[in-house]
Amino acid sequence: MLLENPATYVEFEASTMAETDFISEVVGRTGCSLLLDVNNVYVSCINHHRDARAYLRALPLAAVGEIHLAGHAREVDAAGAPLLIDSHGAPVAEAVWAALYDFALSLTGPQPTLIERDNDIPEFPVLAAEARQAEIVMARHAKLEAAA
Repeated sequence: MLLENPATYVEFEASTMAETDFISEVVGRTGCSLLLDVNNVYVSCINHHRDARAYLRALPLAAVGEIHLAGHAREVDAAGAPLLIDSHGAPVAEAVWAALYDFALSLTGPQPTLIERDNDIPEFPVLAAEARQAEIVMARHAKLEAAA
């Protein structure tokens, strides 16, 4: 069983445990693996003004069994601040590819990766190009791992 890190849009006013600590505790107590959704990391960290790389490093990355990538929608909240929504209806954002997926693989090594599209599904060549992009990043990290 894989536990996925969520995309979040609101937070409790006070909490006794960071989300990454909670996920780590569940993984540790149950023995389940982690489904690392890199887009969810990006969405949540932008929405809550956190460092996405620090969030990634705080997760139980040794338990990653699969990585998900997806697109998101850009909205504005009631205060006029940016609000990202995990929509699964857009291409994977460049910031997710360059800043987070590559970084995640530098921490976990190559992992099975799924690109999620639930709506606004483009023609197959567009989907295949995104899959090739993930394969290229994974292959680079596989080479680095083999050389180490």
